[in-house]
Amino acid sequence: MGLVTRSDMRSYLLVNGVYREIGEGFTDFTENKNPKEYSRQYIHESAERTDLVGFAPSVTYAFDVFDADEVQAALMEIMLSEAVGDAAAVTVVTAFLHKPAEDGCVEAVCREYTVCPAKLGAGTEALICSGTLKARGDAKRGTFDVASKQFHEK
Repeated sequence: MGLVTRSDMRSYLLVNGVYREIGEGFTDFTENKNPKEYSRQYIHESAERTDLVGFAPSVTYAFDVFDADEVQAALMEIMLSEAVGDAAAVTVVTAFLHKPAEDGCVEAVCREYTVCPAKLGAGTEALICSGTLKARGDAKRGTFDVASKQFHEK
């Protein structure tokens, strides 16, 4: 049993029908589950009860802008055009390279997100873009073929 590292997990953005790896220039791509809770305290109890009733997953992202990166170009276009609705939606697959599945694939999760751009500005050395991807529904579990860049829903 060994330590699972960040390099054991890769994320891919669907760009023009092809999954492209999210990596070049990215300094942050972190998922937050944002759990939703229901808390209450009944009169005969001295402690409050909390139940988990849902999630509002999001991913914070930041990247140094590179000229020819297709993933960055897709996110930049949504930001610069101030896209809304379906035009601001993207699909992301996260592949777990340390969890092999059948036929040379690895376990993966696919989810649609709304891109919520936040900042575009100068960093110390580079132009930096950042924002949040917010979930648009439930995730789909399945497998991902890293070689052919295909997601297969279970």
